[in-house]
Amino acid sequence: MNRKTSLWLISILASVLSTIALVSLYQKFVETHWVVIGFTFVFFTVIHKLILTSFLNQKNSYIRFTMRPPVLVFLLLFSFILMWSLKTSSGYLAASSWLFAAYVFLISYVTLFVSVAWLLYLLVHHSVSLHWKTVSKWKICVYAIFPILVWSMYLVAYYPGTMTPDSLSHWEQIHTLDFSNWHPVVYTWYILGLTSIWKTPAIVAFSQIVILALFGGYAAYSLEKRGVNSKWVWIGVLLFGLYPLNGIFPIAIWKDIFFSGFIFLFTIFTYNIVSSKGTWLASNWHQLMLGINALAISLMRSNGLPIFVVMAILLLIAYRTYFKRLITTLILVGLAYFLISGPFFNYMDVRATSPNEALSIPTQQFAHIIKEDGELTEEQSSYLDSILPLETWKENYNPYLTDKIKFAGEYDQNVIFDDFGYYLSTWAAVVSNNFGLAVEAYLDQTSIIWQINQPEDGYTSTYARNVYLYNDYDLKTSPLSSTVYQVINDNLVRVEMYLLEVVLRPAVYTAIILLTGVALALKTGVRSLLILLPVLLNSGTMLLATPAQDFRYQFANVLVTFLMAAVVFVKFDSKQKKVQHE
Repeated sequence: MNRKTSLWLISILASVLSTIALVSLYQKFVETHWVVIGFTFVFFTVIHKLILTSFLNQKNSYIRFTMRPPVLVFLLLFSFILMWSLKTSSGYLAASSWLFAAYVFLISYVTLFVSVAWLLYLLVHHSVSLHWKTVSKWKICVYAIFPILVWSMYLVAYYPGTMTPDSLSHWEQIHTLDFSNWHPVVYTWYILGLTSIWKTPAIVAFSQIVILALFGGYAAYSLEKRGVNSKWVWIGVLLFGLYPLNGIFPIAIWKDIFFSGFIFLFTIFTYNIVSSKGTWLASNWHQLMLGINALAISLMRSNGLPIFVVMAILLLIAYRTYFKRLITTLILVGLAYFLISGPFFNYMDVRATSPNEALSIPTQQFAHIIKEDGELTEEQSSYLDSILPLETWKENYNPYLTDKIKFAGEYDQNVIFDDFGYYLSTWAAVVSNNFGLAVEAYLDQTSIIWQINQPEDGYTSTYARNVYLYNDYDLKTSPLSSTVYQVINDNLVRVEMYLLEVVLRPAVYTAIILLTGVALALKTGVRSLLILLPVLLNSGTMLLATPAQDFRYQFANVLVTFLMAAVVFVKFDSKQKKVQHE
């Protein structure tokens, strides 16, 4: 038996073990369609063959790479988190024999560890050293044309755009001029400004298409300027434009679309800063763009300000040469933010958002502990009952959504904020006495952020495909072309039905961003991790207070994944003379 045949036989055997383990990790093996099992088997047969061949050809290099402490720690942690993210929530493994459960977890972990190690090795050792080149700024617009044309077809299909109750809250305010910051009022004012030109959501949807396409065009321009061949840049632009999620989300009248776009732009700026070794910051124009972008992030969603503050501090530390410029930008953005959110909001009679919105996690933990008859003192029970009757806590608890509790008619948030310190101390005491239940509630509520395998009793709010029917403004979906509508709608329905846990769970994109980001840092230096931070900070802050299982909260991850898929192959030449990045 020759070596090639031996490798294929070993790969087939390893694939059988991996397929049984990973499918069983994800769901019951006997309930899995044979096509899925067959595809998984073929996929891992090929992967194992590639891994074996690569390892045997470069055994010493692989071992040295994997044994590097930072690499080993990352692989151990990342593989474990990935396995946990893929694990079924049905509980059938816990009810199985300990031997079968041990097999599933052990083989799944080993398979993921080996596969991730191989992929990380390839990403680190396959790159191109490039040199800066002159590129016309008009290329930004040229690269934006294709996405604009493709995404406009989604607007044709779902004219005048897609709207949910959150969208209609903004729409109501532009008619009543009774402004509230429950949903960011700056987005309401943006809608108000555009609709003064044309009173239709379509103008807002189209503006979002153009702006996101320009951001994508700027990313493509930045890569070409860094030296990436325009042929590869155009391939990236085509994929970026054709990806279904990039088409359906820009036509939604949600502040999350703009917020995600600005996170994407902040990531591009950070890439330019890191790849130019800081010289990008020397331009006054760049400082202005960075400041405007940071202000938009801070005003567009409640978790935007902490993202900007953390990024500003880290940039100040990493690029001390430009300390004066960065601190000036930081001060001006901070001043503008507090002037707008303070005196100007007061002048415009903007009603403040309820601070209760930030208490989704404690709310869910209280509700879960009450529902499961956890340990509560008489004083704690009485206090929670004064906020909402205990029976209502139980009846209204949904492990993945806080709305039925916080919007219950009997819910009295004044009890919380009359003595917020007492609320926090009660929460800490209840959690410490019911730690297991508190962790369960936390993991359920944040599953949209970290879990690829959607919980069996959970849900994923994906994308809107119509205008919410129950509105007072006679708004309705009126496709401009029934043919375009049929093609696009059928495609989006198929994505939801068959690819939900592949393309509509944010953790998939987060995993790709983390893997490519670590690979980039290993070959270009630790500062490259700054490129990941805007989007990871967004995910991190949502882990502290996510109210629901809405994909739109993490749409930025999709946009940044496209950037990272290109950036990971670009190696910055540390010996190259610093240049001014335009």
